[in-house]
Amino acid sequence: MSFEGWYQVLLIDLDGTVVDYAQTEAAALAAVHSEFFSERASFGEFAARFHACNDALWAAYRAGGLSLDDLRSERFARLLAALPGAISLPAVMARFEAELGRRVTLFPEARQALRALRRLARLVLVTDGIAAVQHAKLSRCRLRRFFERVVISSEVGHHKPQPALLRHALGQAGAGPDRALVVGDSGASDGAGAHAAGLDFCWVNRTGQPWHAAGPVPARFQVPHLDALVTLLRAPGQPGHRRVKAVTSA
Repeated sequence: MSFEGWYQVLLIDLDGTVVDYAQTEAAALAAVHSEFFSERASFGEFAARFHACNDALWAAYRAGGLSLDDLRSERFARLLAALPGAISLPAVMARFEAELGRRVTLFPEARQALRALRRLARLVLVTDGIAAVQHAKLSRCRLRRFFERVVISSEVGHHKPQPALLRHALGQAGAGPDRALVVGDSGASDGAGAHAAGLDFCWVNRTGQPWHAAGPVPARFQVPHLDALVTLLRAPGQPGHRRVKAVTSA
């Protein structure tokens, strides 16, 4: 028996898993810096300040201490406090979010892998983030056709790593948890949510981090990219007989 057919539903993350979010965000930040901040700081300083604010705020959001709307405004409010000037906060926010949708970049194998995965299981997209931005990414990259359902946290009232988000996605797909696999790049959000919902988790570890970096909740599987997930699901063996720490494409 192979894994093919064992998992009936794959709950797939977007940013960092299908979309190269680091490259997408860098391009959006470059556009914002050029329009609003080029005379106040170098791009390197500007980006470092943004990430320091943004990373802390996303951690607070995942812990339930901050709303998404507050995160959207606060990250740039802090940046403007550090780099003051006659700049409109709403204008900076709007430009950044528009650029995230406009400059979205897929990982090289993403579209081909999704096409192959769709032949192996039903695909449901489960993503955190600003709904308008995520819809723009899907439209620009023509990704929606690969997924039976698209579940965006800000549209359903639950966010990662809350298990209710994954349960909602399964409900939308009319599927149970016993044959569902969560696929994502973050142990803290995708992995923790999968564990809380009683689902298997496949960690897409594109940067080659050590196994324990997935977080306190161990991944069932680890792959370096989505092509390797296709290979894994077609591999001989039964779930539970072995832990697959890495799969490399031929």
